[in-house]
Amino acid sequence: MLIKSKMTDEELLRAIYRATKEYSNLIGKEFLIIGKNSNTDYFWFQCHFEKKFFMHLLGIRSKTLTADEFYDRCNDYNNGNGEGITIKECTPSRNHSRTTINEKASCCAEILRIENAKYMKVGRKNKISQFVDFTYAYGDIATLGFCDDYRSSFPITLIPRNIDEFSTQKYKIIFVFEKSIGAKQYEKPLIEIKKGILEQHYNKFPEKLKLLIKDP
Repeated sequence: MLIKSKMTDEELLRAIYRATKEYSNLIGKEFLIIGKNSNTDYFWFQCHFEKKFFMHLLGIRSKTLTADEFYDRCNDYNNGNGEGITIKECTPSRNHSRTTINEKASCCAEILRIENAKYMKVGRKNKISQFVDFTYAYGDIATLGFCDDYRSSFPITLIPRNIDEFSTQKYKIIFVFEKSIGAKQYEKPLIEIKKGILEQHYNKFPEKLKLLIKDP
């Protein structure tokens, strides 16, 4: 994962479009992320992604477009419709600068690529810092933070800093499950750290975790 503090306007727009493409694969779904180390209990949380969160992750607050409109413009452009966004519509939000937008956008697509999650770690934020507060996070040299919701967590921040700066206890991500929003249970894992290990782990899951997953 490469984090760039300097990019031309054209490079920044291309990075935003790449991130939009990955984000579009997550919308309308709910994910269950499960972590564990060899000597720890299971750690997990659920999350979902909506259009309105995307622009905020990039550190942008457009003066002309709402969050949904910003995402739609980018997504339409990726699908061959419309002219996309301009650099004038990428105004830094409060406490951000063009440099921080560059850094966030440069790593955004990769951290949103859910199939890469098995190479990352997950944990609860328990360190005090100057950055925005969040509950859970996954990442490696960049961190995607999630805040609790009534249904499941949603992405609140993307910070181009190592997850070690925010969590004292990290867990290897061993499973990621996916389901449609509204479905009662998760079924087969979308990602597993080693193929065919669900049955081995399922019997050891805490009851609260078992309730979320269909018995294999």
